[in-house]
Amino acid sequence: MIMEEETIFTSKERRIIDADCKKSDVIVLLKGRGENIVQLNSNTILTCTTGFRKIRFTKEHFCLLEDSTLSFYTLGGRLVSEKDVGEDVFELIPYKQGVLCVYGDEGVFGKKLGKNRLNYAAPLGKPESYAAIADQNHLLYEALFARYKPYACLNWQTNRLLFLNEQLERERTIEVPFDTGNVIAFALTHEFGAFIEEHKLRLWEFETAGRVSEYPGKFSTKTKAIFHRHDFLFVTILNHEVRAFRPSVKRTP
Repeated sequence: MIMEEETIFTSKERRIIDADCKKSDVIVLLKGRGENIVQLNSNTILTCTTGFRKIRFTKEHFCLLEDSTLSFYTLGGRLVSEKDVGEDVFELIPYKQGVLCVYGDEGVFGKKLGKNRLNYAAPLGKPESYAAIADQNHLLYEALFARYKPYACLNWQTNRLLFLNEQLERERTIEVPFDTGNVIAFALTHEFGAFIEEHKLRLWEFETAGRVSEYPGKFSTKTKAIFHRHDFLFVTILNHEVRAFRPSVKRTP
């Protein structure tokens, strides 16, 4: 197994809070002195108050998460709208014009019981509850998603890989032949599925031979799958650099 890797952004002075990439574009959220700074391809497009913790590209905009407030901006840094999406957002998944909001256990079992298992928020309109989709797919909290014809979801409660259509309806499922409870991120290609834990990487030929190969390694908990079209599968956000990578395997005939 060969790990193809590239540093796609560096910041010597400011700490990187979060980042996202889309094709050749990289957007980062930086911690300044008493402020947060957003840079697109190393150019500052927004200076704002502190407290933001996630940044994501959407189809035509980008969004920032602060506590329960999700703010959408143009790529020039102009505020478009703000949405209340609830507490304890675990991840933001680009979807349609906006993002899917996936929640941690406090978001699910907090004051709004069950309401925040899965929501959709976009620049225009009110956030929509996707609780019925979460129920259909037995998603409780901290579900992991990946792009694959067009979407896939890893349900660690049932240890199954779910294949979803554009409406997030389940089309088929496969039982994963290893425990997925410690998976940080996963990505799927036509060759294999790559499943990352803190100290190992598994490659599973889920569409062909079913073979599982395991490789030792050390991966940051701030590793996530890249949801937009990109040359790499994963991105890791470190304090002063953003690294994109993908495993590559050459099989002997």
